[in-house]
Amino acid sequence: MSGRKLGRGLDALIRRSGDSSVVADSPGAGGGPGGIGVVLIDPARIRANQAQPRTHFDEEGLDELARSLSCDGMLQPLVVRNDGKGGFELVAGERRLRAAQRAGLGEVPVIVRDVDDERMLPLALAENIQREDLNPIELARAYRSLQESHGWTQEQLAKEVRKKRSSVANSLRFLELEKEIQDSLLDRTITAGHAKLLLSVSDVKARRKWHRKVVSNSWTVRDLDEALRDDKSQDSSLQGKKKSSKKGQKSDETHVLAEEARLGPALGTKVAVLNTGSKGRGKIVIEFYSAEDYDRISRIIVGGKQH
Repeated sequence: MSGRKLGRGLDALIRRSGDSSVVADSPGAGGGPGGIGVVLIDPARIRANQAQPRTHFDEEGLDELARSLSCDGMLQPLVVRNDGKGGFELVAGERRLRAAQRAGLGEVPVIVRDVDDERMLPLALAENIQREDLNPIELARAYRSLQESHGWTQEQLAKEVRKKRSSVANSLRFLELEKEIQDSLLDRTITAGHAKLLLSVSDVKARRKWHRKVVSNSWTVRDLDEALRDDKSQDSSLQGKKKSSKKGQKSDETHVLAEEARLGPALGTKVAVLNTGSKGRGKIVIEFYSAEDYDRISRIIVGGKQH
């Protein structure tokens, strides 16, 4: 694929076989299976693209497309290649092929091209990207497959698929999610918006917990966002209270030492100030060493002066 841009691959592949007016208006246009133009073949002779990145198809949508094809025929041809066994392998148009088979069509318009194995996934991916048909997980897996098969960096991949590097990087991040979350995204139980928010939760157990809440409560992306914000706010408040408590403890300790330093010299003996509970409760321990010492201290306390 050196020198090629993935975004242009499928478009160039179809344009080489004739302009759009020929494709749309002349499904029986000339040319044989190896020639230029559109030919009609039995869809039963076409096998699926093994490199197809799309794995999930909406059954209701396929039924609607099948009904449309039954009434109006297939307006846009499939792109196929010879499989070397007398049949064809699909390059692009998996959804239309499935719908045509479902509708029982006896023939469909195709463009037959020479496509090597290396270009099969890029071309199938190009069609789905252009149509925005791929699920986020399917797209991420296709990107990863392209990276691994070609040894591309994210920057090289982004250049080939004509996407911003940040967009490619964000797509690949979905593969960091746990399997059950990926499955929910794959079957569209959750959206890419949910997945992005879940990625912001670094703790795996917590992320799984939030995922279960999203699914069980049918939360919207906004619901999840607000819940995560509230949770962070509560954590911040709790941390603030802990810090405040520690500061309070230090303040209390400083106050106790100051009081002991003030009362001890005033009474002429050792004094201990002890906190025994909440709400400022505590006790003062005053030591004396003889009956005369006790009388002296008591007179200071009661009379306010030393005799």
